[in-house]
Amino acid sequence: AISSLSPSAESPRHHSTAAWSRAMLALILAVVGTALVLAAKAADGSEHMLMQVRQPQSSSARAVGDEGAAHPDNKDFALALNEYGRSADGEEQHHTGWYSLFWCPPHSHRRKALSVPLPDNKTFLPVLASYAPGNEDVKQAIIIIHGAPREAEGYFGDMVNIVNQQGKGKRTLVVAPTWADKSCSLGHWSRRRRRGAHEPLRNSARASYWTSLRGWMYGGPANHGDSSSFEALDSVVDWIQGNYPHLRRIVVTGFSAGAQFLVRWAALSPEGTDGVTRRSSLPLRIIAGSPSTVLYLSEERPDGACVPDEDGGQYWDCKDFSVPSPSRDCGSSWNKYPAGLGGLHKGASSKGHVRYTANQYLLHSIGATSSLEVSTRVRARWATKDIRFLFGVRDTVHCDVGACSNDCEHMLTGKNRLQRGINYVRHLEREFPGSQVLWGVFNFGHNHEAAYSSHHFTIWALPYDNNNYSVTDRVVSDSGTPKGDFVDRFYAAWECMDMCDSTTGCTSFTYIPLEGKCFLKDKCVDSSSLLVSPDSREYQHQTYWKDCTREQDEGSSDGDDGEACTLVDTDPYVSGTFVDCCDGLVKTIGFWGSGWLHFLCKPTSH
Repeated sequence: AISSLSPSAESPRHHSTAAWSRAMLALILAVVGTALVLAAKAADGSEHMLMQVRQPQSSSARAVGDEGAAHPDNKDFALALNEYGRSADGEEQHHTGWYSLFWCPPHSHRRKALSVPLPDNKTFLPVLASYAPGNEDVKQAIIIIHGAPREAEGYFGDMVNIVNQQGKGKRTLVVAPTWADKSCSLGHWSRRRRRGAHEPLRNSARASYWTSLRGWMYGGPANHGDSSSFEALDSVVDWIQGNYPHLRRIVVTGFSAGAQFLVRWAALSPEGTDGVTRRSSLPLRIIAGSPSTVLYLSEERPDGACVPDEDGGQYWDCKDFSVPSPSRDCGSSWNKYPAGLGGLHKGASSKGHVRYTANQYLLHSIGATSSLEVSTRVRARWATKDIRFLFGVRDTVHCDVGACSNDCEHMLTGKNRLQRGINYVRHLEREFPGSQVLWGVFNFGHNHEAAYSSHHFTIWALPYDNNNYSVTDRVVSDSGTPKGDFVDRFYAAWECMDMCDSTTGCTSFTYIPLEGKCFLKDKCVDSSSLLVSPDSREYQHQTYWKDCTREQDEGSSDGDDGEACTLVDTDPYVSGTFVDCCDGLVKTIGFWGSGWLHFLCKPTSH
């Protein structure tokens, strides 16, 4: 095409114009074709990078076998490898081995891109939101915190799918903030050309970003802007309340590195005190899933016998704690923040260090200046918050192979994520005697989708209206006679409950959480029923069951006296709900605030 741009001198003049037109057309087609090929290659390269980040990044990781990176349960295992970089002097540094999955503009969900102005009034935090500000159907919000590669888009899409599968999509707002690792302008992020009530900043405003992984996880200062990463999350919580008028409750959740961030934010932030938000006193729940490291609230750590190299599984339990001996104290770092509360008092660190920023953050919220004040006030505030934990039953890869931090101060707390998690629960129970620390497990390894599809997360964040059912950790070994299979699409657990209730003879059902399949059964199950082995191929399945004795008693009562039932106590949130119970017991049928709503059902003759 290029060679034909200069017509031959021998060619007749009347042919030159036609030849020139044909040459230009050919050139245009060639340019367009080349552009399409390059775009396809770029897209393929992006996809390849997304695939690449899921692969083990070290030979030691590949050597861990079935319980390691190659295990199908450990989908996020590669995202947990080599999670930490530390310079020779012990300060935090950006780990260059990480792939960044932050895209500006978003690689997908571009129409969902919004911005949250930060306290400095100059910068913003990029967020993805499932509904635009002003939506009047939204009743609750789930803020989901991304992992180490800043993969907010992936977490956002997964949570939206899970919420929709549970039938809660219309009234649940999903918000995924991004603590970016590179510069991004507002005009590029959201592609908005006009300022308005929900976009008060100019298009030239830039996002705050944190190049250090530990910087954003532990509340450090931004590389651009004057806000800390904890202040940024406070701003997101406040922004949601100001932009969704009928919001009733907020859940904040994070998995892996996001859970590390969340545990420390929960300890230091004023949000969630007394179980509510600062702005509107809305119920605020915090759910942390499989963190690599946690924040201890005292100098005590698990005794040496509580941190064996061997995997103790989900039933591991050790309640022996003490202040580490000199041989185990990791020099002077074992109780310094972010491992403990040490070094957070005024004057302990220089400006620019994550501990200095955390101290300034505390000063503004609780005014703590001394070590004693920091410890006392942080503990007192933690005790009033609604904080819960999720751990993977098979998240047991040893930290020495890169599955979690192997820094000395964190190795004092456990040798794998599950062990560390259970030890931390016991620590909190010691720190707050008489309190119940709520935690649960899911039958996978390091997999955020499994965590968020689990029974515990569902009842904590997306509660069922039907609370007549209990659930086993694994499926029962003898599940009984089939009463109907529902496998043609994804079924939420509450749908299976309703189908079991409407099927004669159904008293339990087998459920596969990630696949949404349920198999109705006639088996009477109770808490003593034998479960399949943890090594079984069906260990990820669960059995939902209701009390057969109660079912029979209710049936005979209805047949004998025919008494009508009425709901004695009501609440506007569940107005119109009809509860069919004649047992005179307190019946739990709904969720609100920091607990379940209880209603007393009695025969109308009473």
